[in-house]
Amino acid sequence: MSRADWLDSGVRSAAISVGRRPTFYADAGLSLVEAYVLDFDGDLYGRKARVRFTHRLRGQERFDAVDDLIAQMRLDVERVRALASEE
Repeated sequence: MSRADWLDSGVRSAAISVGRRPTFYADAGLSLVEAYVLDFDGDLYGRKARVRFTHRLRGQERFDAVDDLIAQMRLDVERVRALASEE
């Protein structure tokens, strides 16, 4: 879990993945950082943000089916919501 701060629109909770996306690119050597900003509908491309990691939810894993990955991501987002409500 993290908190993302855009100077022009405030701080929001985010679920962030840091890794190689093994379900899709098992052999890729590059790590990526991807953020899902909770309760935000808009375009963030090209905008700078300051991100503060606050909790580690889980390690990286490979899923056999995309539906399994999506189900886990939904659980991750709900956990981020719960952690954010405790802060």
